[in-house]
Amino acid sequence: MFEWLRHWQLGNRYGYEVLFRGHDRRPKGKAGIILADLGMPEDYQPGFYIDFMDHVFDYSLPFFLHRIVLADRGIALIDPGNPLARESFVPQKLVDMHGSVSNRRGEPYLECKVEWRPPGMKKNPWDHGYFLYKGDGKGGAPDVCQKSAAKIAGWYFGRLIPEKRVAWAHQCRKVYEEAVTLLRKDFGDTEFRHARYIDENSMRQAVEELLDAGCDTIIYQCYSNPVFCDFEDYALAMPRVHRLVNGRAKLIFGDQPGNQPALREAYVQMVRDQLKQIPADSSVLLVLSRHGNPFKHDTLNRRAHEYRQPLEVKMREAMDDWGGKWQLVWSDDEYADHYWDPRRKKLSTLDAFRKAITERYDYALEVPTDFIAENTDLMIFHAMKKYTPFSDYDMHAPIPYPDWEKPLRRTFREGRTTAIYVGCPVGPYRKYVAEAAAGSVAEILANKQEKP
Repeated sequence: MFEWLRHWQLGNRYGYEVLFRGHDRRPKGKAGIILADLGMPEDYQPGFYIDFMDHVFDYSLPFFLHRIVLADRGIALIDPGNPLARESFVPQKLVDMHGSVSNRRGEPYLECKVEWRPPGMKKNPWDHGYFLYKGDGKGGAPDVCQKSAAKIAGWYFGRLIPEKRVAWAHQCRKVYEEAVTLLRKDFGDTEFRHARYIDENSMRQAVEELLDAGCDTIIYQCYSNPVFCDFEDYALAMPRVHRLVNGRAKLIFGDQPGNQPALREAYVQMVRDQLKQIPADSSVLLVLSRHGNPFKHDTLNRRAHEYRQPLEVKMREAMDDWGGKWQLVWSDDEYADHYWDPRRKKLSTLDAFRKAITERYDYALEVPTDFIAENTDLMIFHAMKKYTPFSDYDMHAPIPYPDWEKPLRRTFREGRTTAIYVGCPVGPYRKYVAEAAAGSVAEILANKQEKP
């Protein structure tokens, strides 16, 4: 009863206040490590996107709206040629969340009776409508989740990603392997497992395998989020693994990897390497972009400075060493537009680029400081919100990324300003990410509780 009351009082901050802050971080007995990332797969898998979007709405909506907003009324359909439509139109092609253009009987959706459903968030310019087909009954997921998955299947993977694959899972697996290699040097008797925290079955398998291996302590470490937040970590992943362990082993949570100097060094080295290609008589606006956060009381807002302040110090040192004229700004890719931030208290990445163009900087270097690898959000959804000031940016143009051992570098130009998207710390910069993941875990393992 008391535990239920604490859940009710603390809400989404329960994981931080109860499970993380101040918990005993001394391992006992045999230790097992879960190194986890979000879990976006390389190829398109509707289950991942449905699970993630379901969490978005489940987390952000009051419980009494769940049954209404998260209703499954049929099969949601998107036209890849007009995926962001807000008003009804005559479609040329209709795709469901599985990437199919036909119903169960093989009839094209275009020839079936469908109805237009307008955006649920009418004032949000980035919400869009969809077509609904009811001829085959329910679609297997809430309509609002299906429409996002259908957009990703038909437009992202169908038209914008030539390779039909994204780099997230590949890069995260590399980080896992390299971090484990580093940890085995000093902690060879430790068990290691990889998990995808958005997938409860993946987390369950990792927990059960560690328990079967005789682990007395399980250490959970997310390595893909430089800063931990309630939305993904304290209110999702940590309570999930806590529930799965269920007292069968001592459970310890590793801290956010952004507190490790190695992770900050990854982004600093990327900037230093870019600056080598820029003449010292140029002017540069360095844009340190963040994902963005709509929740006023998220624990992220209390702890982000532990990562971002020392990162900014190092970035300023790098810019000073370069020697030209420069300025540094922080920006948010999302939740900083007129809909989410009507009082304009935040600087959007869009406005950061506008600033570079208006003030006639020669270069605007953007570093996505909240991401360790490319994903569909960063490559496509965030891009279409922030690169519109550049006339050579086309949100409908494919985004080739064939070599995942090199950061995805994108350039745009407007007036005298060249914008350079620096990309994520992969390839030669991945070692820093792996060092940070290993360092977070090593701090705990080195503090092993002595036998009585």
